[in-house]
Amino acid sequence: MAIVKMNKFTLLTFKSHKEELLRKLQEFSKVEFINLQDENILEKNEELQDLAKDEISPESAELEENLSKAKSALEFLNSYMPKRSGIKAFEDDKEYLTIDELDKKVESSNWLNIYTKVKEQEEKLTSLENIIVKLQGEIEVLTPWQPLDTTFKALEELKKTSYFLGSIAKQYEEKLMEELQDSYVEIISRNSNGTNILVITNKDKEDEVLATIRGYGFSPFKTEHKDSPQKLVMDYTAEIEKIRSDIFFVKEEIASLEEEYKILRLVYDYYSNKLGRKTVSTNFLKTNNTITIQGWCSIEDNETLKKICNEELKDDYYITFEDVKEEEIDDVPIKLSNHKLSRTFESVTEMYSYPKYNEVDPTPLLVPFYLVFFGMMVADAGYGLVMLIASFCAMKFIKLTKKNEDFARFFFYLSFPTIFFGFIYGSFFGDAVKIPGLIDPSRDINTILGMSIVLGVIQIFFGLGIKAFVLIKAGKKRDAFYDVGAWLITLISIGLLAGSIMLKWPPIMKYVSIGGLILGSVVIVLTGGRTEKTKGAQIGQGLYALYGITGYVSDLVSYTRLMALGLAGGSIAGALNMLIAQLPQGIVAIIIGPIIFVLAHVFNLLLGLLGAYVHTARLQYVEYFSKFYEGGGKPFTPFKSSEKYINLKNN
Repeated sequence: MAIVKMNKFTLLTFKSHKEELLRKLQEFSKVEFINLQDENILEKNEELQDLAKDEISPESAELEENLSKAKSALEFLNSYMPKRSGIKAFEDDKEYLTIDELDKKVESSNWLNIYTKVKEQEEKLTSLENIIVKLQGEIEVLTPWQPLDTTFKALEELKKTSYFLGSIAKQYEEKLMEELQDSYVEIISRNSNGTNILVITNKDKEDEVLATIRGYGFSPFKTEHKDSPQKLVMDYTAEIEKIRSDIFFVKEEIASLEEEYKILRLVYDYYSNKLGRKTVSTNFLKTNNTITIQGWCSIEDNETLKKICNEELKDDYYITFEDVKEEEIDDVPIKLSNHKLSRTFESVTEMYSYPKYNEVDPTPLLVPFYLVFFGMMVADAGYGLVMLIASFCAMKFIKLTKKNEDFARFFFYLSFPTIFFGFIYGSFFGDAVKIPGLIDPSRDINTILGMSIVLGVIQIFFGLGIKAFVLIKAGKKRDAFYDVGAWLITLISIGLLAGSIMLKWPPIMKYVSIGGLILGSVVIVLTGGRTEKTKGAQIGQGLYALYGITGYVSDLVSYTRLMALGLAGGSIAGALNMLIAQLPQGIVAIIIGPIIFVLAHVFNLLLGLLGAYVHTARLQYVEYFSKFYEGGGKPFTPFKSSEKYINLKNN
């Protein structure tokens, strides 16, 4: 129940076995390769410098092309496949397959024909949509000229007169009308761009009129259409409606490609796997006939790895396992192994940072505090019961994805402390159901505040205890006393001193606490800067370390949020119940009241869950982890099959 013990393996075999070996290791999914082509690694290992770098196979280009085809077809189809709604949206719709089963399904399919079919539909749809865009553009151009009660062809057929069709700025409209009194001027329409006009004049005045209108910034309207604008707009509109009808049927046809869509999903994972086996070669070194592979795997998987090598390589391989060296601590990938309860809370640790290989896994150490703090912040038996029923039903009756199942189990566990503290506070959907509580949040505020501070003290001291344990285990007993023991003496002395003053304990307690405070402070000042080179720097750093006592004060203040959020949630719930109770009596209250009650409390529950989730995590990260945990480890990322659209199962 901690960080899985890892070791480094080195595997040598013939290049001819590489493809099948990688296939089995991909299915095994429990080794992470080391990039032996990294220049830093080559510099540190002289025995590797004479080896050549393995390369990506030339056939990778074809694999990439096929993967790209599957990806583009899926991206297109995703928009048209029937969407799962409600509870079904959380269900796992992936097929469980082994690599062999996946290969057989894809290789026996006609996926290239499916791809061609999908692309034809995509092109057809794009073509129809482009036509609509073009027609809409024509309509937009012709709309200002709709009032024109003649055809463009009729204007072109004028023999004794000339015409000018175009637009001018609105401010020149009156002046132009005055100057062209000898010509026919018709204002067709006005819009934000100006005034659209038709000018008809005698042939002998054509040049004169043209010069006049150009002087007013006349912009001619040119078109190759023959019909009237009104008829053209109506025809184009009718044509657009017909094309939209065609598009509807095309989309319906695309939406019916569900089976083809499922095959393309398998194709995507199939080629992702094949390409992964090709590209991973950039981690290996080679000679003319052999290949050198190095990586990490857990010690418990060593025998299985050997078994895979025996089955696939017979006697044509050599493998060694090495324990983790001190200089490799930062390079070891981290794999966590916890029991079911702690494993559910690994996401909390992951959001902060994975532990380093020589650290403790903080997940089991944060679980009890996370449960208690979360329950204390939500603190409503009714809300906890809703969480319990909803999460249980989700896990029991819905085929959830692993991610959604972990999410449901997370809140399943959190429902129990929420119910517990709900009964402690006497809260069941606020005061909707009267239940006797041990603490009345409206009156016993100081009790809840004191409980919050005590829980904070316990967690802080527990964190310091973990730090001492780690240091002692590492053989640094003196550091454990300097960095933990001195602080415990100081903090306990401050607590005893405060108690002796406020509670009037016997004088001896006061003197003991003062002595302890002096002793602890002196040790902190003298040892807090022991890594510095000069005495002055050591004392200065020690005084700064002692100043860190203010950090402990602020940490304790942070725990008051346990009280604040618990009281806030209960107060809001009570206020909602009060508002609902004010509804007019009668049929309205009977029908609308329950609906408002459910919606209001669902809102308050979601608000409370969000606040509790965030603030409980913050207490772990800032006030707790800072006492013993550094983090910075990199998660174990094994060489494995693509599972974007399938769930991999072992043979």
